[in-house]
Amino acid sequence: MHNIFLIARREYLERVRSKSFLFITIFIPALMFCVTALPTLIATRLSGAARHVVVVASDSRTAGLIRDQLQTGADDDKEARAQGGTPAARYLVDVDTNATEGERAALSLKVKEKQIDGVVWATDDALAANKITYVTRDVSNLTDTIGIRQLVGRAVHRLALRKKGLSDADIDTALKPMDMQTENPTGVAAGNPLTAFLAVFGLVMIMYMAVLLYGMNVMRAVLEEKTSRIMEVMLATATPTQMMTGKILGVGAVGLTQVAIWTASIAILSQLAAVAAAGALKGIISLRLAFYFPIFFLLGFVLFSTMYAAVGAMVNSEQEAQQLQFLVATPLIASVIVLVQILQNPGTELGMWASIFPLTSPLVMFARIALDQTVPSWQIGLSIGLLLVTIYGMMILCGRIYRVGVLMYGKKPTLPEIMKWIKYA
Repeated sequence: MHNIFLIARREYLERVRSKSFLFITIFIPALMFCVTALPTLIATRLSGAARHVVVVASDSRTAGLIRDQLQTGADDDKEARAQGGTPAARYLVDVDTNATEGERAALSLKVKEKQIDGVVWATDDALAANKITYVTRDVSNLTDTIGIRQLVGRAVHRLALRKKGLSDADIDTALKPMDMQTENPTGVAAGNPLTAFLAVFGLVMIMYMAVLLYGMNVMRAVLEEKTSRIMEVMLATATPTQMMTGKILGVGAVGLTQVAIWTASIAILSQLAAVAAAGALKGIISLRLAFYFPIFFLLGFVLFSTMYAAVGAMVNSEQEAQQLQFLVATPLIASVIVLVQILQNPGTELGMWASIFPLTSPLVMFARIALDQTVPSWQIGLSIGLLLVTIYGMMILCGRIYRVGVLMYGKKPTLPEIMKWIKYA
């Protein structure tokens, strides 16, 4: 046990003190800040300026209705948009009833020269064809385009209902959005499905990338020491099993350290980016997920790291390792493929069997637990039990390969030779 601790400590300190560890640990949160928090902060500052829009219609009544909807509708949606982390836009609207092609060309020129921000072309012909045109420089601004489309569409619906003789009160009732609550069969209410989908997908991808990347680090650590002949010195004081276990624990501790730093960074950035979004995630990251995530993360990491260590012991170069590591990564890739079905339907039969099969269960079972709160306890227990048994068997199997492979140099191993190593080690 003392040798395992020394090897794990050496692996941990060597990697934590490296420049690559510091760079990646700092670079990832910085990149996340640039991608998430920084655009939100910039958009928040820019949202204070109202967008100057001209509404062109064949009559003043239609143009006025669209103007009122753009001005009052944006204010009504402010709270809802803020909860999603997107600042609500404000519109300064002018009305124009000169619906001629010359006027359209003149207004388009003003948009191009940045005198106005946009033109809503809602003439009688456009309304009859159900095809309103919005002229803007920022054609790729989805927030602005979708907001204008929703508000103008609401105004057009209101106009059509007025022509049917409905009062404003009846129109407000008809256009009021419906609030639908989702809950499971036990009566537990669910949160926003889209938010839950993105949050769970993010957690699963973190697990997938960490298991894949740090498992490969174990393989490279074994290969580096094998090619530098340090193994021959270390084997004088430690057994191959102790060396393999120490490397897995040491590199695993590095991974957990990095994930912990990134998690803390996410928590800080979520406060900087959007307090409301952090509140939404609070209902997603439940105690149940916080309990099962480290369990399946650690079990998956140990399982695949053991196989990666065996690959590192078998090969003699980085090129040979890249050829064989695909065999180890195949179950992880299969898990992601099944994950697509799980995200659409957590109760699918394929997902159930994949969540029990040990090589795919770390990712798939966690996804099922996160998305489907009614996963039977016996399936979770069976999945964890089979994982533990598989890890124990893989430790013995890969330990035998490791025991012989670390001292084999200059010859690419074949399958019959590997079988001999397992048999006689």
